[in-house]
Amino acid sequence: MRSQLMLIAAGAAALSLAACSREHATEVKEGAKAAASDIKDAAHEIANDPDVKEAGTAIKESTKETAAEVADQAKELGAKAGQEAKEAGKDLKKDAKEGAADSKRQLNEATK
Repeated sequence: MRSQLMLIAAGAAALSLAACSREHATEVKEGAKAAASDIKDAAHEIANDPDVKEAGTAIKESTKETAAEVADQAKELGAKAGQEAKEAGKDLKKDAKEGAADSKRQLNEATK
C-alpha cells in the first residue's frame, strides 16, 4: 500500500509540474507576442515621426552638398595638376633644347 501511495503522489506531482510548465510556457509565449507587438508599434511611430523624417532629409541633403563640394575640389585640383603638367612639359622641352644645343656646341668644339 505504501508503494501505491508513493506512486500516486509521484503521478500527482508530475501532473502538477506538467500543468505548471504548460501554463508557464503559455505565459512566456503571450509575453513575447506582446513585446513583439510593442516593438513593432514603436518602430512604426519612429518611422513616422516628423523629426526623424526631417533629420533623414537633412542628412541626405548634407551628403549631396558634401559630394558636390568634393567633386568641385577634385575638378579644381585636376585643372591645377593639368596646368602644372603643361608647365613642367614646357620646362622639360626647354631644358632638352638647351641640352641638345650644349651637346652640339661641345661636339663642334671637340671636332675642330
